[in-house]
Amino acid sequence: MSFDRETPVFQLAFPPRKRYRPVLLPVWVHQVTAPTGYSRTLDVFQTVVLRLCAAGVRDVGDLSRLIGLDTALCRTAIARLVEGRLMEPGLKLTEAGRRTVAEGEVAETDFQLVRVFQDPATGGLLPRILVADPVRADLREHRGRWVTIQFGTAGASREVSALTLRAGGSSMRPSERDVLEACRSHDLAARGLRGASRGPSDTVVTARRIGFQGTANPAYVVCYVVEDNDGSGRMWTVEDPFAVGDGRFLADLLAARAESDEPLGRLIDDLLGGNRRDRTATARKIDQELAEEARTDVIRILGEEIRDHPEVLAHLADIELALLKDTARERENAARTAIRVFECILPGLNERFPARLPPSREPGVRERAFVLTAQRLGATSVPPEMRKYCRNPKTGLAGDIIRAVWAAGENPQHPFVTFIRRRPTLLDDLDRSRILRNNATHGPTGSPASDELEHIRTLAYEAARHLLGLSGGSTNSKKVN
Repeated sequence: MSFDRETPVFQLAFPPRKRYRPVLLPVWVHQVTAPTGYSRTLDVFQTVVLRLCAAGVRDVGDLSRLIGLDTALCRTAIARLVEGRLMEPGLKLTEAGRRTVAEGEVAETDFQLVRVFQDPATGGLLPRILVADPVRADLREHRGRWVTIQFGTAGASREVSALTLRAGGSSMRPSERDVLEACRSHDLAARGLRGASRGPSDTVVTARRIGFQGTANPAYVVCYVVEDNDGSGRMWTVEDPFAVGDGRFLADLLAARAESDEPLGRLIDDLLGGNRRDRTATARKIDQELAEEARTDVIRILGEEIRDHPEVLAHLADIELALLKDTARERENAARTAIRVFECILPGLNERFPARLPPSREPGVRERAFVLTAQRLGATSVPPEMRKYCRNPKTGLAGDIIRAVWAAGENPQHPFVTFIRRRPTLLDDLDRSRILRNNATHGPTGSPASDELEHIRTLAYEAARHLLGLSGGSTNSKKVN
């Protein structure tokens, strides 16, 4: 198989509003049956869209006016709901979508057929997946490596010229671990999270059976190189074509190619002008050095044992990176990442210490039982947002916390017993961190203040110590300017 003018071109996201240049990234597309955690958490926009459609709204324009959200963003939220099988085309809810609206939370996702994308140059998987059928762009003209593609449909279409990147390499079947990590990375990006210090060797995923369906097929994905000075020294990036993340992985992928691909280098220079491409390359090199320094700091603080928990190590390193760089973007990432430490640890902890929930589901019975258990363990208070999940704590961070507290009330050897005793405000702190994460991802308040950033850093380290049983030294505070 080869990449040529007959190869399908996938346009997975709308062109950005910033200055951009489109490029066609060649990929091998593997279809596999795999678990995805995408539908475990919905953002605030997806939740509102789902509920309005359940109430009978059937027009994207009406949705846009009711929410006060740009039509393109509404379409992106709808695409994510369709991808998560909560909605069908035509703004109609599936059975899973109706159940989500009724119960207020999303059920765990079963194994399903997904597409994973492999970079032919390196053989590595992109940290993105696709569940819904991809939207194909129309190829109008082909002149060497430059092609003309049509965006949009009749009445709102336009043609743009795009550079086709060289393919190189052949299709290789990825490992089960790589497929699972791609699913996990997509899930993190969909929640507004980014692992700046995370690399392919940093994460260990529990092996589960992955089913490959047929052989890989060639395709191109439309990527948008955009001018974007985020304050870190980077002058350009890539708009994530999957519309779930910040696109830095793809930007680094193109940056590596630009060094040996003269047309791509000229395209970036034409977008930026002057020597700003070189400044971006320098900023990326500094990023890598800072990320390694952040990992070293975590290991120094928690000891070598933290290497046995590579995903937690990566998240803590991301928080350290936010303190080192101290940009608005990195502060927001730190607010999101602190919660991920708990999301990494608690599911395994709950498997080791299963909780017996009170049998009654009468309103208020489980809530009172949970509050009494938390107070008996030493918690000073229980946030109202956490109480409402007590009746049916299925999935998500709130459910994991509730199960851990109940299990700790029955077992004095549970790590939560010591954790709450040492930190009586733990439940309130977790609720505050959740609010900071949501504000950083969706709200208008942006990045956390210096004292809040230090607070959530300390909380994340204490979680690693108490819940993983680490014996590292004390957390040395870093000054946040």
